Amino acid sequence: MKQLILTCSVLLALACNQNSKPAETKDAPMPEAPVATETAVSDKWPDPVCEMPYDTSYKEWTVYGKDTIHFCSITCKEVFLKKPEKYMAKLKK
Repeated sequence: MKQLILTCSVLLALACNQNSKPAETKDAPMPEAPVATETAVSDKWPDPVCEMPYDTSYKEWTVYGKDTIHFCSITCKEVFLKKPEKYMAKLKK
């Protein structure tokens, strides 16, 4: 059972990172590193499933009640849609 939970956790984490950009080649100049600031947009909630901070590149979303919820991946959106009350309770705290 523990192995199944661990496997599911790893798969969910990998699916959440599917929107990450590929690594740059060594030939391209390296841009300056951004100043370490909060990556979340202050008026947006994080992904309710994996709790990644909101990013403007998120393309997946749904409306629950009066709230628009954004997701880092289709996987997180599908997980949310199975039990939205569970994940909304985490956001509202």
